[in-house]
Amino acid sequence: MTETQAALYAAAVGALSALVVGCIAGWAALRQVAKTAEAQRRQADWQLRSEDYANFVRAMFRFRASVGHAAEAAQLSADLANEVRALYGDLANVAATLSMRIAADPVMDAMMGLVNCAYALHSRVTDRRQLYLPSRDVAMDRLLEQFEGAELAVRIAFRDDLWGGKPPRHSRPARTSTGP
Repeated sequence: MTETQAALYAAAVGALSALVVGCIAGWAALRQVAKTAEAQRRQADWQLRSEDYANFVRAMFRFRASVGHAAEAAQLSADLANEVRALYGDLANVAATLSMRIAADPVMDAMMGLVNCAYALHSRVTDRRQLYLPSRDVAMDRLLEQFEGAELAVRIAFRDDLWGGKPPRHSRPARTSTGP
């Protein structure tokens, strides 16, 4: 092998090595870009779910406040009954929108359980308006208790879906009591 052939051979090996190293570096860079894009997509998805859940919780609280006023009213006005009806419609619409975006069964079960409780309360308010039922009747109290339980189930399901079953880092840990 002559010096020229050896130099050509060394140059070819060097070029091939540079090409292999360049391909590996390019692959690693593309892989990193893909990981970053996936992380950004997951973050955007989390943000959308978080906002959707917040909208549902706001509708849930507005409905509960209105139903609470209706339950305590000595005489149920048409305006209050219409407000309950409208807020139930808002809650059901937000739930319908979420049902198209959320695939998690525990979230859907909790959310639909709350909407069913809300429907029962909405119906009770409407019945009370039409049948002149007394305020603070036992059936209404029982429905309000069921609704509060459904609210808790929704908040837990939303939290578990958003935070993977763990409370967020900024929340306070649950207090544990030590018995005697």
